Amino acid sequence: MSIESLAGMFSQRSGADQSMGSSVMTAIVGFLVQKIMGGGGGGGIGSMLSGLTGGGSGGSRGGIGSMLSGLGGLNNDHELVRHVQHNTGIQDPEQARQYTQHGIEILNEQSNNNPQGLQSILGGFLGGRGGGQQGSGSGSGGIGDMLGI
Repeated sequence: MSIESLAGMFSQRSGADQSMGSSVMTAIVGFLVQKIMGGGGGGGIGSMLSGLTGGGSGGSRGGIGSMLSGLGGLNNDHELVRHVQHNTGIQDPEQARQYTQHGIEILNEQSNNNPQGLQSILGGFLGGRGGGQQGSGSGSGGIGDMLGI
């Protein structure tokens, strides 16, 4: 799985073009990874990724799964919506909210149905865009590069 495959799912759901889908999904995943990495707590990215694949189907999801579940009902002032709007150049805050909601729904579905694929995408963000999908996060500036910081 890749950001491009998520962008395709996004485009089908939202009606936006593939380029916008890629921008939105990249902004959302980058934001989530940044939150996990900067969120303190002992677990960090390891517990987030293990929360995707640990436990059987129907077991409780930790890490990114619970973070995604907690993002329902976004409003235009939500930090993630503002992040997506800023990083994609979307002018209309309501459109940014709708696109963000679509992206979160897709990631939530993937965390349930294809946790290994989602783990691969997150690992790619941590290792830098050009690094291996199973990267351990040793790439310098991977997240910053993705977020344009």
